[in-house]
Amino acid sequence: MTDSKKITKPPSLDDIPELLLTIEKEKGEKSAAAIKRIYELCDVGHKQNRVPMVCSGKWDVLTPLAACLTQESGDGRHLACLALNNLSIPTENKRVMALGPAAKDVIGGLCNVIAEDKQESYLCCICLMNLSFLEASITTILQHSPVADGAAPVKALENPDSLIRVLEKLLSNSSSTPKSGSGKSEGVRWACGLIKNLAKSEDNAKLLGKTDIPMCVVDNLRNANTSPNRWTSNSLEDFSLFVVLNLAQWDASKDALIDAGAVEVIKPIMNEGDLQGLKATMACAFLEASWSDFPDGGQSANKSVSELMTNIVEKKGKDGQYAYGVFKLYTSTKAFRDLCLSAKKVEANSPMATPSSVALCFQIVSDLVLAATDEAEGGSKYVPDAMSAEYSVQSIEAMLPTILAKEESRRSVQSEKAAAEIANMLNAYANVSGTSSKAQASARNAAEQIKSVSGNARQILEIAHDLWTQYRKREGQPLDQFISRDAGIEVDESGPLDFLPCVSSGSESSCVIA
Repeated sequence: MTDSKKITKPPSLDDIPELLLTIEKEKGEKSAAAIKRIYELCDVGHKQNRVPMVCSGKWDVLTPLAACLTQESGDGRHLACLALNNLSIPTENKRVMALGPAAKDVIGGLCNVIAEDKQESYLCCICLMNLSFLEASITTILQHSPVADGAAPVKALENPDSLIRVLEKLLSNSSSTPKSGSGKSEGVRWACGLIKNLAKSEDNAKLLGKTDIPMCVVDNLRNANTSPNRWTSNSLEDFSLFVVLNLAQWDASKDALIDAGAVEVIKPIMNEGDLQGLKATMACAFLEASWSDFPDGGQSANKSVSELMTNIVEKKGKDGQYAYGVFKLYTSTKAFRDLCLSAKKVEANSPMATPSSVALCFQIVSDLVLAATDEAEGGSKYVPDAMSAEYSVQSIEAMLPTILAKEESRRSVQSEKAAAEIANMLNAYANVSGTSSKAQASARNAAEQIKSVSGNARQILEIAHDLWTQYRKREGQPLDQFISRDAGIEVDESGPLDFLPCVSSGSESSCVIA
């Protein structure tokens, strides 16, 4: 009677100590029933319990749930996976679960279920993917490499039980394209979703590039049965193309994609004017595709990537395609830089150098300078990272022949004034602490060429400068930040010493020289 009442009463956080004791002491149905109660405490109807269950410090629910993942009984293991998934959703919980005292048990337990190819493998991949949205955790997660107690650590690539090798095995063994909707296909799909997040780190990408995972995700795209315009968000193909994009941006992993034939596979996807087309365009730029490979003479590539850069700095997404935060500014600016370099090889008049895209590059660089200058007033709602500013400077340098193209029929003082201010801004960027030597060289080279402008009008330079100035006005930034303050010394009949307080025009000096 009492047990029956306990089982049917609504779940309460006060039940947790007793439930944890039951999980620890009992087995079989009693243990599974207690795990189910824990799951019910954090299900969709009790979302408010998720953070207190993990972050309050009153209980440790993570270690017992992780231990349940080793159960042979499918019910207990399945319910533990469901509970851990729900608990991994709140942002506050991710750090505790992925980096806290129970992290080794949680990640290890999830990894073991995937390695043993259990029915719940896909749930474990989803849970790890949820945790990997905390970028601080992605290195810890991917480099999970378990060893026996007391044994020396083993590097992840040298350990067949490490998460990276477990994921590699899962994808490699499923290369025959399992039936959609099956447990196996769901495991592969969510494993690719996990890898998509893990590949955002350069250190992780270096490791992933030394596995068969790049080849596997390219094969996923090569073997796709549906058109890219029908790929849904979080589909296997959507995840796989994201993995290709994230790996392609890092030098340490892009060669593995090139060897897997990624460019030929994703080139046709660039023709899609949606999210998949954008991802394919940036990936092709990173993988050094020929300029002739980009549709419409590069016009659509320029439009979509520069639009992405604009949306990121304005902290917004694009309706029906991507939300703010999906892409990083350094990814979009690097793609833009690589497109500029690709166009420069074959185009005398770069289609990348539109006034709006050039102005955007000026904006990103100047915002970084402003953020680095303590005495400057005003600021931007988006402070660029150092890599984004560097890629923007290199984009400017690559577009210079078009930016500085002369209008033979028109002379313009405005072009000279714009050139002087932009050159000063680039030199100020070169002097910002922490700027890489490569970025300094690009900035100074660009500044030198821009500063030499005289006489003939430079239309793109003028318009881009005007757009940049309008942006700074809207943001309330100082408009004299990059205008030279070297006014010089005026002279009259009294000579160059007239600036001394003891000398005035038309009068004798009152200074005493001893």
